[in-house]
Formats: sequence, structure tokens, C-alpha cells
Amino acid sequence: MPSFKYLIMGGGMVAGYAAKAFVESGIKPGELGIISADNALPYERPPLSKGFLAGRETEKDILIAAPEFYETHGIEVRLNTVVERLNPSQKTVRTSSGEEYRFENLLIATGARVRKLDVPGADLAGIHYLRSLADSRRIREESERASRAVVIGGGFIAMEVASVLAQRGLETTMVMIEDRIWKRLFTPGMSDYFRRYYEARGVRFETNAPVTAFSGNGRVQSVSLGNGKHAPADLVVAGIGVVPETGVFENTGLKIENGIVVNEYLETGIPGIYAAGDVANYRDVLFGGYRRVEHWDNAVKQGQHAARVMTGSREPFENVPYFFSDDFDLSWEFWGDTAPADRAVVRGDFETNSFSVWWLERGRLVAAFVMNRPDEERELAPEWIRARREIAAEALADASRPLRDS
Repeated sequence: MPSFKYLIMGGGMVAGYAAKAFVESGIKPGELGIISADNALPYERPPLSKGFLAGRETEKDILIAAPEFYETHGIEVRLNTVVERLNPSQKTVRTSSGEEYRFENLLIATGARVRKLDVPGADLAGIHYLRSLADSRRIREESERASRAVVIGGGFIAMEVASVLAQRGLETTMVMIEDRIWKRLFTPGMSDYFRRYYEARGVRFETNAPVTAFSGNGRVQSVSLGNGKHAPADLVVAGIGVVPETGVFENTGLKIENGIVVNEYLETGIPGIYAAGDVANYRDVLFGGYRRVEHWDNAVKQGQHAARVMTGSREPFENVPYFFSDDFDLSWEFWGDTAPADRAVVRGDFETNSFSVWWLERGRLVAAFVMNRPDEERELAPEWIRARREIAAEALADASRPLRDS
């Protein structure tokens, strides 16, 4: 039975960045193993809905580390390998092919799986969900033959995919159940700005429009909506969220609640077992309570942090949530958590492509969105959120004054 001092279950971004951190921590060849259900070495996920989907990046471009990295450092990577059982007391995992692996320390990095639509016609060809490199490759290939696309969802994945498909020349319609773009995060003014920007580039919108059915003769041709309309499509991409991949951990003694619950050190309640990335519901020492984050920055940092903790560090994971996005020729960044905010302040102008939005909770900064603004805004946003900086809304809104003088 293969045995590892450190075993990573999952082959995504957490695994890729954790592997690098393990090497930096001085592990020996043969001590680290990675079991991945994917058919590719760990790769960056943001390009799947950006540069790779658009055809600007290759599979080699998006690898977190070259194949030689794993060989040089004696890291065993098992691809196309699905774990079907974890036995914490025996410290073993068993795969669907019957192989067993023993570990001293296990990092669970199984990520999340896409939510799927359960409506008539949902199994027709041409309907896609974007989670893996293989998914992105198929969507990219089909987009070369398609002429009309429907993108379902109103969040960042749907926004990125819609912008890429529109730029590739497809007639693109965004369909969402909400009444505006990314209602969970954007203010009404932000949603209106992005809708106008997309419409100016040919994207159509159907809001308050749940999908009720797909129709077509073997392949999707039309999407039926709850508002009574029908959107023609020969390519559909649904970006309607994900759920943490925890099924294999049921009845193992691990606490599962919106993911695998871990403490501020990314430790589960079972000694020697850790979790990181999309699957981890971790204790947030900055904001309080527990948090599960589904973005690139969190996967990178938690993968690195888990490796350091597993090799002897005893620092809590402390991070201001962050993500970035590219939509057409726009690039923007976001930090923090808008949930506790009681006020949002706009700095700049929605009539231009340069503005920032700052969310306050009783006068203290808890979140910020920045697009095409001076560098100091990008630098101060995470710093002030971390410090829970108290700042006057009027000073934030006055874009004629440097932010540091606020």
C-alpha cells in the first residue's frame, strides 16, 4: 500500500500551490502525494472563463507548475483517480478502482461541483457547465461552430463567459432569475452600469427569467423562460453556482456544514486531517464567525497556509477575501464582505469606466470594489478593511481628494 507523510486529496489550485509550499518547507522526495480526479496537473482556474476560453492561453500556459517540478521533487501525482472512501482511524483512503493509500497527514482539497439545472431537456447536447479545463476546452471548441449563445446566471462566471462569447462573435443572451446583474454583490448603480456596458457590446438580457426547459432535436436549439419568452441558442453555458464536494466525507466524523468545518489553522476536528479552498468552511479571525470562499486568492493562500501548518507552523489563517474579474476590456478587483454593510459610497462616476465603491458598517470599511482608479485605492482597500478603518462617507465620495487624506 503506497504511504505518504503528506497526502493531498484533490488536484486543483489548492494542491498546486500547497505542493510548492511543501517543497519550500523542505519536504523530502517521496513524502508528498496528490490524488486527483482531474486528467491534468494542477492548473489556474481563472483563465477557464477568461484567457483560455478566449483562446489567448494554452493548457501549458495555465499550469501552476511544470510537469518537471513534480518529478524533480519526488511528488507522486495520481490523475484520473477518484477517492470513494476515507477511513480516518486507519488513516487511509480508497479509490474507486480499489487502491488504498496510507497517510500521516491529509489535506482535503476536493473543491466544489457545479449546480445543475433540473428541467426538461437539460441533457441535450450543447448545454455546458464550467468548472474544469475539459469544460472550458469543450465550450471553446463549440463556440467556434456556434452562432447564438445563452449564458445562464448573473454572477462573475456568467459575466466573464458572456463577454468572451460576445467577443468571439456569438449573439449572446444573459438569462438570470434575479432582476439585475449580480444582485448579491453589486449595488443597483453598479448593476445598471454593467448592463449598459454589455448591451453596448451586443449582449441581450432576460431578467426575472428562470429557465423552465430546453428544446431541440438531440442538440439544444431554444431555452424556455419563466417570463414566457424563448431564447434561441445552439450553445448554452450555465453559471449558477457551486456546492462544496463533501459527499465522500459523510459518516467519517468530520463536521460538515456548508463544507468541511475547520478552525483558524485549517484543521478539522480529527488530528492530522486538514481542509482548504472551496470545500473549507473556516473560522475567520478577521470578520468573526465562519466563512467559505470560492475564489482564486483563497485557494492559493489556503493551500500555501495549510502546507506550512502541516509542516510545523502555528500561525492562524488571516485573509481579507479578494477576487478579480475581466469583462470585455474592463478589469476590476474586490476585497472584503458586503454582507454586514449598511451603506455603499461611490467614488468616481458611473458614467465613466473609472469608479470605486466602498461599503461601510457603522462607518467602518468592510468591502471595496475598484476599477480603473489610482493605485492608492487598490493599496488602501485591503489595508483599511483589515484594520476596520473608520472613515467618513463624505470624504470617501470626494474623488478630488487623495484617498489617504480622507
